[in-house]
Amino acid sequence: MRYDLPPFHFGVVMNAAPTQLSLEATQNRRISIVGAISVVLIVAASCLRIFICLQHNPMDYLWSDPLRHWFNGHRFPRGGYSGAADPILYQIYISALSHLTRDNRFLVGLMSGLLSAFMPWTYYRAARSFGLQKFPSLWLWVLIAWTPSLFTIYHYIMMETLLLVMEGAALWMTARYLHKGGTEAFLVSVFFWTLACLTKPTIIPLAGVCLLWSFWKKRPSVRAVITAAVMVIILLAPQAIRSKLELGFIAPFGNPWLTKIQHRSGVRIIYVQFHGHPNDINMWYSSPVCYIRPLWPFSSWTIERTLENSNLTITVSADHGDRDWKDAYAALNVGADKWLRQWKENIIVMLFAPSWPEHDSQQWDSRLEFWARWLWAPLILLVLAYNLRDILHRRFHLLPIAVTIFTLFIVLQNVATAEGRYRKPLEPLLWLNAVWLISGPRKSTQEPSPGTANL
Repeated sequence: MRYDLPPFHFGVVMNAAPTQLSLEATQNRRISIVGAISVVLIVAASCLRIFICLQHNPMDYLWSDPLRHWFNGHRFPRGGYSGAADPILYQIYISALSHLTRDNRFLVGLMSGLLSAFMPWTYYRAARSFGLQKFPSLWLWVLIAWTPSLFTIYHYIMMETLLLVMEGAALWMTARYLHKGGTEAFLVSVFFWTLACLTKPTIIPLAGVCLLWSFWKKRPSVRAVITAAVMVIILLAPQAIRSKLELGFIAPFGNPWLTKIQHRSGVRIIYVQFHGHPNDINMWYSSPVCYIRPLWPFSSWTIERTLENSNLTITVSADHGDRDWKDAYAALNVGADKWLRQWKENIIVMLFAPSWPEHDSQQWDSRLEFWARWLWAPLILLVLAYNLRDILHRRFHLLPIAVTIFTLFIVLQNVATAEGRYRKPLEPLLWLNAVWLISGPRKSTQEPSPGTANL
């Protein structure tokens, strides 16, 4: 073979090749090192999550809401008023956990730890399916796995422990459907979002945005939509029937009236005299935020009802359906000033309050959660600012749009008295959105326009 290159050019070619190879080798080594570090951090965090649930066993914290959730699951499908008033899926989970472990303390802690370690992986899978590269997705896994509020909650019997897993899985299935289309992927996506809503209904706005976006982008067939509707009705039916029998009205996601009345009344404690079958029940409720100072140690500010020894008693009967609940709510005459005050209080609480029940404990991980709560307000503001910038520049993608709408709903809602715990399903989404903004998706996985959708 003959080379006609002059010596000068030949020397350039010969000298450039080793340099280029050296740069590529150096870059590959750096990538390998970064990847190895992320894997080590993930393994360490997973071990820590399991250890925490064994050290701080959920069976040691059965009081207040954790005790109610445990009893609801332990007595499922029975449960009376308390069981019918709460969403059903977490009760099914606790019932299965109780039967599988036979209430063994070590096994309950181990299973809770495994669920805790499994949760961040679902958001990693969602990130990959939304088009993020492997290494940004791994670092998302690291961020979620090491966030104190997202592992401390797992040594309590609380609905958020399952809700976080359901949310991650539902996002994953949504991204999967947007990527591949098809009836099967659509039905799986609807199935997981329905399960998430049956775990805790605060996730419904996020589910609605994701499903509407999926419908717009992929245009599922009429047959698929009808099948999905039938599936949703079947999944909602057990709790709808149980609530009708116990509460006197259909409430597939649990009784919404108690939290609405508690918030709008502005009182510290609500006493409920419930007349139903088979027995009458007297219960009392109070929001944890009535007993904390969300801005401490920088301020002793607290919501107004904390400073008052106020209470409200309502009487309801299952024979009247939801009429007594509606009448009790309608009787709360709230002026504009009080409505605005409650709204402002809710915003401050949602942005800065520690999560309950974790902050009640003096354990080391609870203290971590308490101090780490200060990162959420600036992260929310940064994510919203960059999302809105992209929207103004007409760059639309499901992930930032869904996170923006869900964030605004969580922070600005004025239906229920806010708690730091209500921020929990938003927290991994903020990390996912932040990593998305920094790294961006692969071009090959960008969502198709509606005109190219699979019919």
